[in-house]
Amino acid sequence: MKEVIAKKYVRALISSLEASEFDKMNESLAILGVVSGFPKLKVILDSPDISSKNKSDFIFSLVENGSEKLKKFINLLGENKRLGLLSDIAKEFAYQKSVKDNEFTGLIFGNFEFSKAEKEQLEQSFSKKFGSKISFETIKNDYNGVKIELDSLGLEVSFSIDRLKAQMSEYILKAI
Repeated sequence: MKEVIAKKYVRALISSLEASEFDKMNESLAILGVVSGFPKLKVILDSPDISSKNKSDFIFSLVENGSEKLKKFINLLGENKRLGLLSDIAKEFAYQKSVKDNEFTGLIFGNFEFSKAEKEQLEQSFSKKFGSKISFETIKNDYNGVKIELDSLGLEVSFSIDRLKAQMSEYILKAI
């Protein structure tokens, strides 16, 4: 439900922005999205003793060089008691910006390091496949294989070495 409400606010915000304002707004909302997850801020936002105006002013003060449109947007959220949706709004705005720019970022998980050339080859292959600019961040973890996630496009690809071994053993046993 929160995501649906956040989408409506993001659509309204996007319709009011000039093309040159997208990057700055995305940065500001990303900061607010992270900050809104702090427990102490949630206590402030949930407090009935603090007015909506004071809450909105406080939230706006957390962003350096915030635009007038951001201030009006935060005030609107405050008036409608929707400041708690800032993290959802930040995520949705970042997604809409990715769609607008046709640029997406994904994650590559594995228990080994990828070379720069391998990473670039994957980026080029996925970019060609989806007709978008795809970039990846690599995360080394305990996953025995390779797992690629592109959440924005609803894609997850994995290759598990353990699973391959199990399937090969099963195939060999069936062949015997």
